[in-house]
Amino acid sequence: MKQRICLLLFIIFVLSSLLLEACNFSVQTLSTPTSLEILPTSTSSAPIAMQLSISPTFTPPSSTEVLPSATPTLISIRSDTIYMLETFMSVKQGEIVHALAFTPDSMVLASAGGNTEDFAIRLWDVASGQNIGTLNGHDGIVWAVAFSLDGEMLASVSSDNTAKVWDWRKGTLLKSLDFPSEVVSVSFSPDGQSLAVGGVDEMQNQIRNAAIWTYAVGSWEPLVKFPEYWNITAMAYSPDGSMLVGGGTSRNVQVWRARDGSPVYTFSHAHQVGKAAISPNGSTVATATCETVVNYDCTDGAVWLWDLSTGRLIKKLTGFPNIVVDVTFSADSSTLIVASRDGTLRFYDTSAYQTLFDFTSPGGISTLTVSPDGGLLATGNVNGDVTIWKNVYHP
Repeated sequence: MKQRICLLLFIIFVLSSLLLEACNFSVQTLSTPTSLEILPTSTSSAPIAMQLSISPTFTPPSSTEVLPSATPTLISIRSDTIYMLETFMSVKQGEIVHALAFTPDSMVLASAGGNTEDFAIRLWDVASGQNIGTLNGHDGIVWAVAFSLDGEMLASVSSDNTAKVWDWRKGTLLKSLDFPSEVVSVSFSPDGQSLAVGGVDEMQNQIRNAAIWTYAVGSWEPLVKFPEYWNITAMAYSPDGSMLVGGGTSRNVQVWRARDGSPVYTFSHAHQVGKAAISPNGSTVATATCETVVNYDCTDGAVWLWDLSTGRLIKKLTGFPNIVVDVTFSADSSTLIVASRDGTLRFYDTSAYQTLFDFTSPGGISTLTVSPDGGLLATGNVNGDVTIWKNVYHP
């Protein structure tokens, strides 16, 4: 009998001990962190770029330290959505804006220009309008900028007779290329393997020559040289990279085979050409020019449209109060976007080239570009203002 009582007491003791251990464990798992503990932040918190105080001369750190904000879902700029276009934000570049370019992911906009000073290249977080870096190094007007296919490099060309290639995230100069005179146009090939730089070449026999020089990306070894005259203000690669278009000041725009520089067509104009753009579907070349000049002033700006496959002139679009300074296509090739110096911003349906929308921008327009995703339009003016546009739906 005593043995049974002892066994029963032993079992009760063991069960009580196990029960106390279970209670202690549950208390430990429900404990709250102390005020000294650091909790992980949510990925939906405010963008890092917005949390930092960045000075205007900030040199961008590595991409792991500061990243641009995620851009919201955008409505593509197309012939059927132009009526929704509105100003999204404005930022200040400095002096006159000559150059604009979006990164391939459309998250960052580079702007540059200058006149007598302020030759810096500024980088803008598109979603917030925050300046996320400034690249200093040119001693003259920066005429054009372009991002590489992978978005890692930014190329710039200047009246200081150099083209510079930057790691724009780190703010470091990767390569500086020297030329006989100013260089005013720049583009990476669609496959990302070549860099094309256009500008003024050495004078020979009192003839002012111009050229496009191409380089192998990475080694920066010279590839093909494309000869022209006066200056290369207009330059563009065809979307498949097989053709290179360039020229402008000579009133001619040449079409070459990109692989070897062999000539294909010559687009002849009545007056100088400032810019050229090729539609994303590769069918059409648009050249920005002037139709009528009176006492050295352009009284009728124009865009000439060319068939890239045949070299044939398709159509002339006229009726601009001043010279057309820039031209581009929407990402889906459905819309032609044209800007003239007086500030006229005009949109055409490329199926019949009927005017879809006409707007006058205060302060004029000096350059424009469309983001690679087709959702944003950026314009610059002679007052140093950069304006970003997007489509806004109003139910």
